[in-house]
Amino acid sequence: MSLPPEDQLLVLQRFVNSFPQDLLAVLAAVGDPTTPEPAKRILIGGLNYALDMLDMFPDHHKGIGAADDAIVLRVAAKLARAAGATTPSIEALATDANLVTVMYDELVGGLEKLVNQLPDREVRGRTATKILSHKDTKIVFDNDVTRESKRRQPHSIGEGAAATRQINELRKMMEASLKRAQLL
Repeated sequence: MSLPPEDQLLVLQRFVNSFPQDLLAVLAAVGDPTTPEPAKRILIGGLNYALDMLDMFPDHHKGIGAADDAIVLRVAAKLARAAGATTPSIEALATDANLVTVMYDELVGGLEKLVNQLPDREVRGRTATKILSHKDTKIVFDNDVTRESKRRQPHSIGEGAAATRQINELRKMMEASLKRAQLL
């Protein structure tokens, strides 16, 4: 089942609108002592993806540029929940991952593989292991995520045919990136 383009636009706009708060919610879950380390690693990977300027869809595109980051955070929350994360914010993002599945069913397997690799991906000289094992690195990481949440103010994806073109471009770029990484 797929959502019609106008419903996809509504979902993606909601994801983009909540992205700054979602970054902080995921960061809080990483800092929660009840979140198991395997779940923290996945969540840190998702946050690191959001900090990386070289991702599947360029961040400089107003509105839609944050959509891939928001999608990755939701997939990370789903996988973190499976690894034992139980905070309400992670539960909510993990539930949103169901909408990602509806919109991008053919890409979800590749997205999950990508998210599982992200904890070992170095961004700004940091991996999940380094962030979790070095107090000062964790402080700098937390500050970077907080700054990113302030920088990433939501913008409209647009309406009508222009928005539909952007949504289609997002799908194509995600698919191409996942294929290039041999995840699809």
